[in-house]
Amino acid sequence: MIVTISQTASNIKQTYNIDGDGFYFQGNCGRFSHFQKITLSNKNDSITGIYSMSHWVNYIPFRHLFGVANLTRAFRLYKNDNPYGHIVFSKHGFFKSFYVIALHNGEILHCYPLSNGSFHYVSIYLGDEQIALLETHLYVTDFKYTHKLYLLDEYNKFGEVLSFFALYYANYRFIKRFHMSIGSFYEKSWSRSKYRYKYNEAWRETHFPNENFFGKINLFR
Repeated sequence: MIVTISQTASNIKQTYNIDGDGFYFQGNCGRFSHFQKITLSNKNDSITGIYSMSHWVNYIPFRHLFGVANLTRAFRLYKNDNPYGHIVFSKHGFFKSFYVIALHNGEILHCYPLSNGSFHYVSIYLGDEQIALLETHLYVTDFKYTHKLYLLDEYNKFGEVLSFFALYYANYRFIKRFHMSIGSFYEKSWSRSKYRYKYNEAWRETHFPNENFFGKINLFR
């Protein structure tokens, strides 16, 4: 499954179209701050994320030296108004951090971000297996970013929650609120992470050989 998450409004509103094969949602992030609710919805289903203030101890620096992670950026998830799970950012050492998606059925996904030149990646794992990759090209017009989610077909059941995660992640990493900029912007970025090995450069090409971020590859070029 390939899902395209396209930002359709920036500045005052933060809205998205989420489109895949037989898969369509609309998304909204908070107008004013990243503490506001995030929604992913279509005519049949909805996932809503509500910000949950972390306990103050999670903001104490260097807790990792005592083997304790700082858990912040927490959102409680509801699917069709029923408890569904939560997302949290786990920082547990120098250049050691990842996001955790914990669903109420007991399934847990770990998401490892990495900037590498013209693209930003999030490698998504279920246990020891990489099941998905979220890509963002760092060329943007009017600060309306586009993200692409590549998800192995046998894990299509995670398509909705990972599309929601793309909104959640953009809420902290990419959204520019109240900006006054119009036009196209291009940047390159590199990040340091002790989980860099979680990003497999060959993963997308291996599992989606005829696709890249810009669409289908012309094999007869």
